Amino acid sequence: MIVLMLSAGLLAALPGVLGRRTGGGSPRTWALLTSASLLVAGFYVLVGLALLAAPVLALAAGGTSLAQVCEVLVQRFEPGGLLAAWLATGLLGSGLATTAWRLLRSRRRRMTLRVPSYVGVHEPHDGFELVTLPTEAVLAYSVAGRAHQVVIARGLRARLDEGQFAAVVAHEHAHLRRHHQRWLDAIDASVGVLWFVPWARRTARTARVALECWADRDAADIADPCSLRGALLVAADAVPANGAVASLNGADALAQRIAMLDGGHGQRDLSAPTVSLLAFTTVVATAGAVTAGPQLAALFSHLCPL
Repeated sequence: MIVLMLSAGLLAALPGVLGRRTGGGSPRTWALLTSASLLVAGFYVLVGLALLAAPVLALAAGGTSLAQVCEVLVQRFEPGGLLAAWLATGLLGSGLATTAWRLLRSRRRRMTLRVPSYVGVHEPHDGFELVTLPTEAVLAYSVAGRAHQVVIARGLRARLDEGQFAAVVAHEHAHLRRHHQRWLDAIDASVGVLWFVPWARRTARTARVALECWADRDAADIADPCSLRGALLVAADAVPANGAVASLNGADALAQRIAMLDGGHGQRDLSAPTVSLLAFTTVVATAGAVTAGPQLAALFSHLCPL
């Protein structure tokens, strides 16, 4: 169990430690690795806490004898008794509640950010609706849903030339095409489960930057990379919509994103840190699964005898 929990912590920590090197390889790969590390870490933490909390959960369900069996099984693998079980129950409950609250908050914020038809200028495009907000703020974001929207404030649109504007639209459209809003929900849920892991938020920030770099690279395949670079510089003071949606924020890892564009948007090779992280993640995930296996097998063999 201790190895299981340490595995989860390491999986959540390492991508954040190496996050500044994401520009050296494929942004898509880094987005996948950082997001997957958070998801696997969250899963391991849930499984570990559920196993530790089994005696209390069984007792709450009304099974006194079942609770005693669970306590014996848990103590066989991890000392601590009811104190550890109650602590795990508290962490498990707070993690699940935090996750539910964060997802509900994100959904409500997305509903607020969706622009109704009577506000601003709505222009139909292929697969989404381009909305120009009547505000002088520097703002651009995308909202997925039944009717996808790419929203750009009038203030930002006035500061961009034609090529830069096309690059911004391509960037936001890339978020929609790649379903990055689902990625953001998964990241948000994982951070909720790992609320007590201090470095999980840093890994989440790394994953969000990787998603922005991924959208930059996709946009550079469609629009002029120089125009996209100029748009990032113009939007350096852009106001992020909030974490519920993918929004253009030039100040978010600006130097890293521009370096990626200057380094050649066609480069798809994996950097050494990326390969190292992939190998390490695979080894640690396997070790955690092997560690949890005997306890899960013993627990289910007593609860569900054949």
